[in-house]
Amino acid sequence: MRLLLPLAAILLSASSLAACTNERVVASEPSSAYTRSEVSYAAGNRDLRVVLHGNPFGLPPDRFAATVLPHMQDRVLGVKTNLTTTPNDTARREYKVVLAFNVAENMLNSSLCTDGPIPTSPPGGPIVVQGAFCRSGGALTSATGWLDRPQGPDDPDFRSLISDMTFSLFPSQRADILCGRPDC
Repeated sequence: MRLLLPLAAILLSASSLAACTNERVVASEPSSAYTRSEVSYAAGNRDLRVVLHGNPFGLPPDRFAATVLPHMQDRVLGVKTNLTTTPNDTARREYKVVLAFNVAENMLNSSLCTDGPIPTSPPGGPIVVQGAFCRSGGALTSATGWLDRPQGPDDPDFRSLISDMTFSLFPSQRADILCGRPDC
């Protein structure tokens, strides 16, 4: 019983904190090809290219990138990397992270990895961001995030959305490896 009371307090605190934000992120199951060693190979001690589609605030593209990129840094656990829209020659060309804001047409997150244009909606309203960590045109991981009431590019909830999306795109372990049961 002594253990249950502190556990209940922690769960209550966590649920109270979750209610304070209006952003949510849902990650898809990583591809079976996804490994942490490949993340280290792709991004370790080097630039990792980020491609941004759409702009929910109508900022100039370089200013929007400057708003997004700082909240992506240090979210790839165990791998020191520089996520950037202007990678240097250390970047591995076959890898990229794509974030598409308010995609105008229904599309699978895995489709983000193609080089074709992605039509997006004009600025304003709630934000839906689709993301993928890509290798050679295919998605290794993907996630979708929502922000119901964005207050602008400096909104703490927008910053959390970008941070949580990046964290979700680079999971530390695949869930099926941890489970070991057929119903996972």
